[in-house]
Amino acid sequence: MSSRIQLQSPAAGAGTGTGVRPASIRNEGAPESFWVSMRYFAISRIVVAALLLTIVPLQIGTIDGIIDRRMFVLVAGAYLVLGVIYLAALNRGRPYFTSQLIVHTLTDLIAMSLLTHAAGGTGSGFGVLLIAPIAAAAVVGTPLLTAFFAAVATLMLIGDTIWRGLEFGLDSVALFQAALTGAAGFVAGAVVNWVAGRLHVQEQLASRRGRDLRNQLAVTQLVISELSEGVLVVDRAGRLKTSNPAARTLLGVETEGVAAPIEPDGIRWQAITAALAQWSQGPVPRPDSVELTLPAESTGGDPPRVRLRFLAPLHDADDDMVIMVEDQRRLEDRAQQLKLASMGRLSASIAHEIRNPLGAIRHANSLLAEQLHEPPLERLARIVEQNSLRINRVIEDVLSIARRERATLEEIDIQAFLHSLLPEFVAQVGADAQRISVRPLHAARLRFDSNCLRQVLVNLLTNALRYASTRPDAVAIEWRQLAGDQLELRIADDGPGLAPETIQHVFEPFFTTEARGTGLGLYLARELCHANGAALRYEPAPAAGRYHGAFVVTSAR
Repeated sequence: MSSRIQLQSPAAGAGTGTGVRPASIRNEGAPESFWVSMRYFAISRIVVAALLLTIVPLQIGTIDGIIDRRMFVLVAGAYLVLGVIYLAALNRGRPYFTSQLIVHTLTDLIAMSLLTHAAGGTGSGFGVLLIAPIAAAAVVGTPLLTAFFAAVATLMLIGDTIWRGLEFGLDSVALFQAALTGAAGFVAGAVVNWVAGRLHVQEQLASRRGRDLRNQLAVTQLVISELSEGVLVVDRAGRLKTSNPAARTLLGVETEGVAAPIEPDGIRWQAITAALAQWSQGPVPRPDSVELTLPAESTGGDPPRVRLRFLAPLHDADDDMVIMVEDQRRLEDRAQQLKLASMGRLSASIAHEIRNPLGAIRHANSLLAEQLHEPPLERLARIVEQNSLRINRVIEDVLSIARRERATLEEIDIQAFLHSLLPEFVAQVGADAQRISVRPLHAARLRFDSNCLRQVLVNLLTNALRYASTRPDAVAIEWRQLAGDQLELRIADDGPGLAPETIQHVFEPFFTTEARGTGLGLYLARELCHANGAALRYEPAPAAGRYHGAFVVTSAR
């Protein structure tokens, strides 16, 4: 995709423009890399303490000049024990990063100061060890906290030198050495903190870039998997690297809802690779697409006709290539739908233009019929009137579909609605009211547009009376509630019912089994139900019952 998609929050990068690391100021939310550094510091603390305890008996170098050997061993031993405790408690105190950092670093400084005192002061060379905890704290601490640790170390060194001076006489060289070591601690802490801050900024930037790339990859994969077109990614050698479900379906490897891998020896895949090779070796400029008829599978069926579009990269000739696989049948179906939509608009325009001439024909025919007294001529006039009414019904149905407006949902009491509708309907169609029975099995109200519901019921009742018998209760209207707050309105009749091959076409426009029918009534009824958030279906009934089928309107409460 050409545009970059970010799914992270806008505040994700706040506070990363300087060397200050906000996560280390708080006791929670420290980056994972800080905890890794703390673990390494804890391990190094144990190693240093163990080394100091090991080299004391060997009396190597300055160790031989230790003034208070007993104190040195006790401090080093305690330092080793505390190091083990801190390492074990690191995960338990995980939410409290800064608190652990302060405790660990102060422990390091105190232990190193006591070891320096036991070794004979700053002149023993052990004072340099105080710089290591300062540098370690500077890696994960703030500049202010690093300066605090450096100041504590400097005060400890100068304080130890003054204490020894009160006992053995003040040594200006030792005092200068202590101050110099403290200054080195400040400098080392500042430099390490600045470098660590820059590295942390780069780490956060790399983490955000990685997160953006993962988000973009996930979005891209989701979009590709939902594409109706097949997508194949192949390398320059023609080996398949990835594909989406639509491509696997076209290649015949989608079985029982499980996407099987595309086999390189499949006959359809071989046909695509052959087309790719032919396209790659063809003359330049190459065509944008190639039409191909894939081989039929052994299971039978029509061989799929596809169009292949080869999308070659523009940067490197060795990059992967994307092949878009379009099902020609789907493209033709889409074109047919557009054609039908255009024909529908044209039909609506024609129907609108026919209304005025048709009205004139009916009016002229009625005037002419008043002056006709011969039976053959009267019969011809009735034929003209009947067929004019039939044409008018077709026009009304077409215009109803074309100018369908947004439904206005109302809370409709079905029993009261039917009580007002049925007498009007029976009088209009000239049917016997005893042929229609109403069975309200529930008092729930239906959310529906009243005008739409009137049209739906008139179409369904007209269809039911056309095929039902003349006996009482030949048409039954039932209103009931199903499980899950589903409401159901059923219009059943005792006619012969619909044949299985007719059921799948019954809601198609202009499909009818009645010579005088328009084929638009049931189609219009279903469209009106959809506009009101309901569904309309035909449901065959068992042959043993009186009613052999029913049209069912289903809606949620």
